[in-house]
Amino acid sequence: MRPMRRVSVLMIAGCLYVSMLAAQTYQPDWESLDKRPVPQWFKDAKFGIFIHWGVYSVPGFRTKGQYAEWYGNGLHEGDSSDLAYHKKKFGDLSYYQLADQFKAELYNPDEWAQLIEKSGARYVVLTSKHHDGFALWPSKDASRDWGFPWNAAEVGPHRDLLGDLFTALRKTSVHPGMYYSLYEWYNPIWLKDHKKYVDEHEWPQMKDVINTYKPDVFWTDGEWDETAETWKSKEFLTWLYNESPVKDRVVTYDRWGSGVRFKHGGVYTPEYQPDVNFEDHYWEESRGMGFSYGYNRNEDVWDYNTPQALVLQLIDKVSGGGNFLLDIGPDEHGKIPPIMEERLLQIGDWMKVNNEAIYHTVRWRTTGQWSEGRRDYKPKNGGGDLLLKLTVDPDPGYAVKECFFTYNPTENNLYAILPKWPGSQFVIKDLPLAPGTVVELLGTQQPLQWEQRGADLVVKLPSFDPNKIKEQYAYVIKIGHTGAFAANPRVETHYPGKSLKPLVTITTKDNSECRYTLDGSQPTEGSALYTKPFFVDHSGVLTVRSFAAGKLNSLTTVVSTKEYTLLPASHKGGLEKGLKLAAYELEPKSVDDLEKANPVKNSIATEPSLKDLTRADFAGLVYTGSIRVPEDGLYTFYFSVDDGGRLWIDDQVVVDHDGLHANTEKKGMIALKKGAHEFRLAYIQDRSDKALQLKYSVGKKGSGAEVAQAIPASWWFH
Repeated sequence: MRPMRRVSVLMIAGCLYVSMLAAQTYQPDWESLDKRPVPQWFKDAKFGIFIHWGVYSVPGFRTKGQYAEWYGNGLHEGDSSDLAYHKKKFGDLSYYQLADQFKAELYNPDEWAQLIEKSGARYVVLTSKHHDGFALWPSKDASRDWGFPWNAAEVGPHRDLLGDLFTALRKTSVHPGMYYSLYEWYNPIWLKDHKKYVDEHEWPQMKDVINTYKPDVFWTDGEWDETAETWKSKEFLTWLYNESPVKDRVVTYDRWGSGVRFKHGGVYTPEYQPDVNFEDHYWEESRGMGFSYGYNRNEDVWDYNTPQALVLQLIDKVSGGGNFLLDIGPDEHGKIPPIMEERLLQIGDWMKVNNEAIYHTVRWRTTGQWSEGRRDYKPKNGGGDLLLKLTVDPDPGYAVKECFFTYNPTENNLYAILPKWPGSQFVIKDLPLAPGTVVELLGTQQPLQWEQRGADLVVKLPSFDPNKIKEQYAYVIKIGHTGAFAANPRVETHYPGKSLKPLVTITTKDNSECRYTLDGSQPTEGSALYTKPFFVDHSGVLTVRSFAAGKLNSLTTVVSTKEYTLLPASHKGGLEKGLKLAAYELEPKSVDDLEKANPVKNSIATEPSLKDLTRADFAGLVYTGSIRVPEDGLYTFYFSVDDGGRLWIDDQVVVDHDGLHANTEKKGMIALKKGAHEFRLAYIQDRSDKALQLKYSVGKKGSGAEVAQAIPASWWFH
């Protein structure tokens, strides 16, 4: 009877959701558009398959560690490996002439759809068009604007590859979706006039593909060269949400213009960023099975993640409250490489037994549980290798990710997912259970004995018998009708007016009762009750926990509180305008690498800027001098970089944003007296995307912090 009740609840929830969407009219501004909820079907699905397939599948080649779908760009930009391979393989043919060899003669969309369904994935995102502009559907805009046949219906396969896959997917339980690149590297219109390209090529093409194929997922990319205003992204989303044939169910993302990613739009899209997740915004991480998204015949079997690594990544994303979008790259014939097929089936085998711990779940009060030890281990490769090292094969002295948690709020079931068989017992910390709670091993439905040891739960496990318990990539303990928790407290500190002492505000999503301490001790129901914002008059540690009747206590939130002291200004004379600049050419992994290198150029810069790079990739910049602030105050600096950087003022690290990562922003605070202060900023650029931006705000009397703004050139001296 329970499954019947669950279906009923989900059907009712779905109807309410659709009604809510239908009643909403969205306006072309982020305040309105950001209120559109992510469709529930997507949040329940958890697992999707990305497919990168196109003309770039003909060469199917890049240097290891690069994206094969960028092959055409590599040729154009003079990549020596791409040029050498192309000359040997294709002679004098241009990249565009390779479309004739993209035959897809072995493409069987029904086989693809059935394989994907067996993997346990619930949606697909096929590249309808990548940055090279080649369309997998009969796009009249593509061939007209390029000036030659440049879609799969007119050249190569002479077939509607996108439409055929959508037809096949709609015979299964898998939702059809598509990727669409906003820009095209070398489209003739784009190269001459970006506005004309948007109006006469991109917009008509997007509306054509939406109206014709009615995708459940619309995954945009290639946004970084222009603003959302140039792309007219807000206007397009308004049409998509209000008028399009998929307005009630389509899933969209955050790639709609430079500076938009991780800030606005639908689902946030980390890419090869295993340490990034978002507790307060829905997200999905994508990655390839190896490194490349498009098929790269240069990758070997050891470059591919093991099935256990891929399953652990799926679990990791779901435990963090997000989705996992795993990529496959078919070849030019339309065949999915056997190793990719095998990985999909291996994931599917695990999902058959354990999908209850994945579908329809949400982030619990904590994503997982660690053993004692250090947690800063960083293997050479992220993602699966990192998870394996932190779960089943840790180095001595480092902590182990003992388990991941997922939670089904409809059934009130908690799942502890263990990366390896733990032996005779497993201890879940800080989990009191009511008498009679049923604990079982998912898959065998074998009841497990348990006992309470203080606040901890001790689950007894049988000896591992392969005749009774299937060996798996991870094992799931289901704890029935348990897991409802008081929402984790959100603690914010700010410094209103000219204050150098923090004002603390505590909120929760469910208005649970919050208790706190200021000495670092664990809050109890007898600790101080939060009723309104309060100042902390010293630097220290604030701990907060939420309590609600009939629910588990929340996770404890720990926040450092700092009372700032104004740093005195320098009174050096003879300062000149601008900053000293040292430019480097190297293959950096950290800003620390700049200390060991010799600059290739020294000059004076008006401000920190990407224009100071001496080459597009594998470079670095160091700016030194003084920043002259116009008033006493607590300054916040906002540092956006891709790949990495670090900011010092008066020899203090204000923002440490080091390492190789996508464009993200970090901020830091420092209290400065009016006048000049020693300044140093280091930036490293690996390859591909790049960003370097430094802004500031300063507390104003009676108005709190200002909106972040550019630092005037008049502030820089050396």
